[in-house]
Amino acid sequence: MTKKQGLRFVSFMLVLGMVLYALIRVFGMPTNKDTALGVMKRYNDFYDEPENTWDCVMLGTSCVDRQWAAPLAWKEYGMTVYAMNTDVQPLYLTTSLLDEVRRTQDVKLAVVDVRGIRMDSLRPTEVRVRRVTDSMRFSVNKLKTIRKAIEFYKTYFSRDDVKDGQKYLDKLDEAAMYFSFLKYHSRWKEGLYKSDFIRPINDMKGIYEPADAFHSEEVKPTNVISDVAELNDLQQAVLDEIIEYGESTGLEILFTCAPSRVFESEQPEFNGAIKYLQEKGAKVINFNTDEKYEEIGLDFSTDLYNAHHMNTKGAVKFTKYFAKYLQDNYHFEDKRGKEEYKEWDEAYDRYIKFFEKGWKDAEKQ
Repeated sequence: MTKKQGLRFVSFMLVLGMVLYALIRVFGMPTNKDTALGVMKRYNDFYDEPENTWDCVMLGTSCVDRQWAAPLAWKEYGMTVYAMNTDVQPLYLTTSLLDEVRRTQDVKLAVVDVRGIRMDSLRPTEVRVRRVTDSMRFSVNKLKTIRKAIEFYKTYFSRDDVKDGQKYLDKLDEAAMYFSFLKYHSRWKEGLYKSDFIRPINDMKGIYEPADAFHSEEVKPTNVISDVAELNDLQQAVLDEIIEYGESTGLEILFTCAPSRVFESEQPEFNGAIKYLQEKGAKVINFNTDEKYEEIGLDFSTDLYNAHHMNTKGAVKFTKYFAKYLQDNYHFEDKRGKEEYKEWDEAYDRYIKFFEKGWKDAEKQ
């Protein structure tokens, strides 16, 4: 091969790579729905964050970003705590997400919500996994995360207790998990969206933005019960991996059970997880007790937009309560006034306008 031919080959490969990257990005998981768009915004913003500026990351299911107003915690204490949750986030991918975060952020603490520990929540589905993996930038860690999800899928559905009690899902298309274009290449027929071409971002540090956050639904309060279900070996292994990750990396892990209306059928597994973690010596807070509801000031008639999720009024109450707990127990440096954190001040200003306008618009309806 001559030098000229070599240059042509390199140029061709570069162009091909750019085309493939564009195709994969455009023909990815649809973001026309609020939840999918919100996840993509938060993850895009994460990748744009200045390195080593976070104190803490929060992981878990959809409850997490609904309850946490990062700009408010910043305004109160100068702490930088960011939510990287997704709807029904696979708890078995927690350590993979922590690896992703710690590539660019030297967080001192990870808050991991355990609402995903129930066997029904652990059930691996393509959309639950894709909310995470399709939001990640291409890297070796992304490939490892996909492989881990595929292996968990096989493990989960090979269990006798799953086969007997649940419908077996169709075989996962492994190739399409790695190359989303294989699944979504026909989307052009259904229509593409602005967010497919222009990277959507969240400029309020991960705030949950959809309009339902400004809706109040009178929800029946949790009937707190003490029943405890013993976790099976799979559930224990998921929690053990997170505990061991913290021990091996020196990262502090705080487990929580996010506050909301919790049905009696859900509580035994949550209680079982809390008991198991306590026996392991892990730090854990169950916010779904009568005592914690009272301390937070949670009003089930005004502070939720449905049974499982807080609205922005509830988020203010929880953020003020939990931010104080974090400051009292982890003593994050107050970074207010530092030039390199100016965008957190800007995020707070946007958040206040967002909050006031949201409730003003809601009152008109």
